[in-house]
Amino acid sequence: MPASEINDFGFKRLSVENWLTVDPAWAGVVMSASLPDKAQAWVHDLSQTTLTTSAPLTIRKLFETARGTLVYSLMFYPLLALGAEQLFRVLEASASFKCKEMAAPAKKSRTFENKINWLAENGVIAAHQKPRWHAIRHLRNDTSHPKDQNIYNAAMALMVLDAAVELIAPLFGAT
Repeated sequence: MPASEINDFGFKRLSVENWLTVDPAWAGVVMSASLPDKAQAWVHDLSQTTLTTSAPLTIRKLFETARGTLVYSLMFYPLLALGAEQLFRVLEASASFKCKEMAAPAKKSRTFENKINWLAENGVIAAHQKPRWHAIRHLRNDTSHPKDQNIYNAAMALMVLDAAVELIAPLFGAT
């Protein structure tokens, strides 16, 4: 980072002068080669990952907001973590929506854990995916009660994005 941007945070502190420039925290990150410009490649590649149109509009809006946050992490690196963390909440919202759609008993849909278990018991979540859903639940819990700002790397955020698409699609009839 330039001397004027060095701080204890590990990412740039936004200012009028730098808010439209790529965060120096991205320096050294291996980016996609899908386009010659690395920043354009990041945006292009993220825009290729979409949620099935069979998902409810409310879920797709939440997903697009999270994905857009990942895109704008180029300008402010901590948005990478915030976007990934929001995807955990999108997954929870998806489970909640499906439980409501299926008229799950209130007792069985009070917590995210109960929702996952109920959806698995009713064949909506495949048995082999249930541990992944519970891992997402634990991550959602951890990130919803932070003790410090989380910083994720690009690979971690992309794994969460891909997992969200993969796990949400079957809830709404897409494969």
